[in-house]
Amino acid sequence: MSKKREIKNHVELLQKGNRGLYALSLLVGLITGIIVSIYRYGLNIASTLREHYIGKELLNDPSRLLFIWGIFIAIGFFVDYLSRKFPTTGGSGIPQVKALILRKLDYIFWLKELLVKFFGGLLGIGAGLSLGREGPSVQLGSYIGYGFTKIFKRNYTDEKYLVTAGSSAGLAGAFGAPLAGVIFSMEELHRFFSSKLIICTFLASICSNFVARRIFGMDPSFSLSIKYPTDINPYFQFLFFTIFGIVVAFFGKLFTVSLIKTQDIFKEVKLPRFIKISFVMTLSFIICFVMPDITGGGHELVEELPHINQTIIFLLFIFIVKLFFTTLSYATGFQGGIFLPMLVLGAVLGKIYALVLITFFNLNSDFVVHYMILGMAGFFVAVVRAPITGVILILEMTGSFDHLLAIATVSIVAYYITDLLKLEPIYEILYERMPKKKIEDDLEEERHEHHNKTLICIPVSAESEFDEKLVKEISWPKNTLVVAIRRGDTEYIPKGSSKILAGDVLVLLLPEKQADKLNETLFKMGTAH
Repeated sequence: MSKKREIKNHVELLQKGNRGLYALSLLVGLITGIIVSIYRYGLNIASTLREHYIGKELLNDPSRLLFIWGIFIAIGFFVDYLSRKFPTTGGSGIPQVKALILRKLDYIFWLKELLVKFFGGLLGIGAGLSLGREGPSVQLGSYIGYGFTKIFKRNYTDEKYLVTAGSSAGLAGAFGAPLAGVIFSMEELHRFFSSKLIICTFLASICSNFVARRIFGMDPSFSLSIKYPTDINPYFQFLFFTIFGIVVAFFGKLFTVSLIKTQDIFKEVKLPRFIKISFVMTLSFIICFVMPDITGGGHELVEELPHINQTIIFLLFIFIVKLFFTTLSYATGFQGGIFLPMLVLGAVLGKIYALVLITFFNLNSDFVVHYMILGMAGFFVAVVRAPITGVILILEMTGSFDHLLAIATVSIVAYYITDLLKLEPIYEILYERMPKKKIEDDLEEERHEHHNKTLICIPVSAESEFDEKLVKEISWPKNTLVVAIRRGDTEYIPKGSSKILAGDVLVLLLPEKQADKLNETLFKMGTAH
């Protein structure tokens, strides 16, 4: 009888408090918008300072040249110290958010880690490393959501909603793309849709975007003169889209393989770490002189590409250097993402492809910007494997919906080809490679078997291990109890003969000490095909 009462209490706890949760989501979005906007503004200032202080005139002043070079090295040492002292802040931050949602990671010192992520990213990206602002912005939002959970003493279920809301708000503030922030959280972080999750993420993203637009204006993130080219047979156009999607997919695989291989090589090189960091920062210093456009995220490079006359060979050179510098920058483990560098690489590929078409088919110059946009979306989809996010993100960042069908076509082709190539999503690969929380052994689990319980929610996708199965037919992990099945707006307590369907959300009761281990296992059972 007490067990039934306990289950009932847990389900009631899960169902109540939505209004408070939505209010907190608004606050999380507001605070995240402020912090991410300051972060974004700081990176703009850093870029201006690089342009002002690093130029050819430095070659005539050796003492000043050595001084600025020393500043770059010092920044590298300091950011490296922060990254090693607070390892959860390193890299993009998106794999860490996934690990937090799956209870494989804790933000033990969340406020300190937030500050480290903020200032580490400002310094590293500000010093010219080819890293983006979006991954750190997503993690900054997750810190805010996690902090609100602790401050307002919310339960673990609310923690997942608030962390996800903050992550969505981070992406919305970084790129001025609130809808993409919502979709990214659904498609990449959770892999399922629910009305409650959509409301939380939408509220946070809209608030964050509102703050960002007060600071950066109403214009889309990329200032591009866009015109959809119509002076070509639509069947040829479709053929060109398909070929481009295939090309982008192979270059996306090149990026993924290069990123992972560079990480491995950087770790395996038998040199003291301070020498490796000095080399990277010296390279960044040199590139700031000779090719300043490929430093940082590369936002300015995308906007300049349509207006500069480059040969195909030179654009290929830019692509290779940007690719190498991005993978090397990320291998340091410094605070910075790969979102924006990916978009830049896709835009460069798009211009190369457009120039090839212009050369052989005598097309007009409108195709340059056209294929730059398609390249950004296709390259993102090929690497991240999140097609809906890719389409929505580029539409919001360019402010033009005329390219919707073209972007969707290239993205679908790129996604299909990378699926044939058996290319895993980059954030899944990075998640698997990152260190996670240690899990207690079986003896420890038995010792805590009857201690505090916790609830987790597991989505069910089509063709997963749970889909079309009866509750009693599934080999549930030990100490797992199915206490409710959510189907649409209805929630009921199941029996052994209850059938689980795609689109359901399972509410499971677990011993708190085992939740960290079982959450990821159950999530994969519910979502993996």
